[in-house]
Amino acid sequence: MKPAVARRLAEERTREELEAAAAHLAEEEDPPFEVKGEDHGEQLTHVLLAQRIRALVDEGQDLKSAYRAVMGEVRGVLTNE
Repeated sequence: MKPAVARRLAEERTREELEAAAAHLAEEEDPPFEVKGEDHGEQLTHVLLAQRIRALVDEGQDLKSAYRAVMGEVRGVLTNE
């Protein structure tokens, strides 16, 4: 997982575009736009993170704060907090 890829997607794509990409990737199909990643699994991870970031941005948070909030949640899961 490369957090910068998720941030870029959240910045450049709409919620609807990210939902469409996630649906394609869940079916192991190529997404309708370029998503960096080694395989469909990594690409799906990037899109799902981008969706969470985008949702916060759409609720009014700035991109930087939304990105930090989501990545903080991810770190909490990875460190089992």
